[in-house]
Amino acid sequence: MSKARHPFPEYEEHPLVEGARELQPMIRACANEIEARGSVSSSLIDAITDRGLFRLNIPTRSYGEQAHPLVVFHAIEALAHADASTAWVVMIASEVSLLAAWLPNAVLSQMIGGEEPGGPRCRIVGSSRVMTTAAPDVSGYRLSGRLNFVSGVEHATHIVATFIDFDDQVRFALLPQRAGTVIETWDAMGLQGTGSHDWELQDAFVQQGHTWAALDPPAADGPHWRVPDRSLVAWIANAGHAVGTAQGALDDLAQHASESTTGDSAPLRDRETFRLEYARAQAEVSSARSFVQEAWIRAWPLVERGQPDLALLGRCRLANVHAVHSCADAVERLFRAGGTNAARRGWTLERRWRDLQTARQHGAALDWNLDAGVRAQLGMEPRRAR
Repeated sequence: MSKARHPFPEYEEHPLVEGARELQPMIRACANEIEARGSVSSSLIDAITDRGLFRLNIPTRSYGEQAHPLVVFHAIEALAHADASTAWVVMIASEVSLLAAWLPNAVLSQMIGGEEPGGPRCRIVGSSRVMTTAAPDVSGYRLSGRLNFVSGVEHATHIVATFIDFDDQVRFALLPQRAGTVIETWDAMGLQGTGSHDWELQDAFVQQGHTWAALDPPAADGPHWRVPDRSLVAWIANAGHAVGTAQGALDDLAQHASESTTGDSAPLRDRETFRLEYARAQAEVSSARSFVQEAWIRAWPLVERGQPDLALLGRCRLANVHAVHSCADAVERLFRAGGTNAARRGWTLERRWRDLQTARQHGAALDWNLDAGVRAQLGMEPRRAR
């Protein structure tokens, strides 16, 4: 029997996406352990690294993948279908890697080992929050401070830290993870396996050449860094995370729907009320997925030609944020319809519900994205990421 073709095979069947799908059985087998220990295992991190998934948004000139945004979307979606925490760690790395491309190619390549066989094995995470202070040094800065919510920090090779320089400008720095100390603080309702701990610097030296100002032009060449607002490209990964997590909940729940439940209750699939809610949830998730595909397929070719259309890019932002909220709402719908057993840890539904409720607290899901998404359509000036 021939393999079913996806609507957009150049993205959905890309080798990076197929590599993510190949990892699904391994991730599912580890999911309970990831949740319990609060971080992704080293063996799984290595397998993800081997497939190039930690360098999705690193420039090709620095031996990265510089993948199309829809390839990133589908790769993160595939990982999230198996486990939301694992996908979140990769998602954050893909987003922060976009920032690192402000460094000159030679500098970035040297820092991350770009000429290693098979490509760099770097895992770049960090935060755009200004959490560090700078002191002068002859050839750079001395940074002190504490970054919070640094997902994947335990397995990271490099961290992006943000500070205010001596001209009162926001500035970023790329440092090796060993320059700071991991402080175990992560304790949250959902995404428990992301290891989103704090990372502390104490008078850590960083060379001037390993930093860049927020207003500097990017050193990397490519459409990812020509978009008027870089958060737009970063946050398509959040949409992929939400869609994959929600579809995973739907598919897992379908396997349990024929089971007898507590007492004399009928199996879930025999209840019309459940079937109706399941249908609505599937329609919401599928619609969110299609909106992301449609918006980006229309907008991205113009970005690649250097002629970005702000109204079309606004639709991309709407699609990103809509996916997060629609998918969280869909799993909420499933959770309510699932009855008492929906709360059992033996099902993945309660975990996915918690994961998506936590994921929607990210900046990619805040309401200002809705406003930013329609401003060009209404003839208003753009609104930048906060």
